[in-house]
Amino acid sequence: MAANVTIIHLTDNSLDEKIASRCREILVREAGENPIISVSQEPIELGTNICVGKIGRSWLSLYKQQLEGLHAATTEFIAIAEHDCMYTNEHFSWVPPRDDTFYYNVNCWLTQWGGNHPELNGMYSLWSRNRHALSQLIGSRTLLIASIEERLSLIDEGVGVVRHAGEPGCIPDGFQRKAEKWAKSGASVQLQRYLGDYLKKYRSEDFKTANPNLDIRHGSNFTGAKRGKKRRYELPFWGDFKELMQAGGD
Repeated sequence: MAANVTIIHLTDNSLDEKIASRCREILVREAGENPIISVSQEPIELGTNICVGKIGRSWLSLYKQQLEGLHAATTEFIAIAEHDCMYTNEHFSWVPPRDDTFYYNVNCWLTQWGGNHPELNGMYSLWSRNRHALSQLIGSRTLLIASIEERLSLIDEGVGVVRHAGEPGCIPDGFQRKAEKWAKSGASVQLQRYLGDYLKKYRSEDFKTANPNLDIRHGSNFTGAKRGKKRRYELPFWGDFKELMQAGGD
C-alpha cells in the first residue's frame, strides 16, 4: 500500500552544508516509502525539489515555502521536516488518527552542535515541558493549507500579530491577551470576530514516538538558542552525536 504521508522538507539554504547534508542523508534513509518534496531557496538534490528563489528568511517566507510544498503533495497527510532536524522512520510511519487536528511529536531532543559554546558540542538536552515545534508536525494537508492561507489573509488585513501566533493549532502563552489588545485598538467588529474565530478553529494534540527526533541547535537557528536542563551525551537510536556526524556519507 502506498504511503499516505508526504514529507515536506523546508530550507532557506542558510545552514552550514556539513550539517545540512548529514540531515538530508538521514532523512532519505529514514523516509522509507514516504515521498519527499523539498522546498528550497537554492536548488538541492532531495526528492522532488521546488526552488522558490532567494525570498529571504522570515515568517512570511516560511509560510510561502510550506504552501508550495503542500500544493505539490497529493497525499492526505504531510510531515514537516526542517533542514536542521534528524528524524526516525518511526516518526514518518506514524499516521494521524484524525484529519481535523494537528499532531506534534514531543519526543524531540535539542542537540548542541556549533554556535557560541563549542565545548557543549554533541550534548543532547530536553526542554522542561512538551515543546510544539513546526519541525515535528504531522497532519492533514488540506487543513494545513487552510490554516496558512487564513493566517496570510489576516496579515493582509493588517493583523500583524498573527505572524508569530505559534505553530498551527497552538496558541503560545500570552498570545490571546495580545490578540485581544489588538482587537480593541480600532479594528472593525468583523475583523475582530474573524481573528477570534481563527484562534478557536484549529486544534492540536501530542504524540510520542519510542525513539526521539533531534533538533540541532547550531547558533543560527530561526527560533534562537535553546538548551534544556535535562542533559546527556548518549541517546537511544542515535548514540554519540559526534560519532553520528563523523559517519556522514553512510
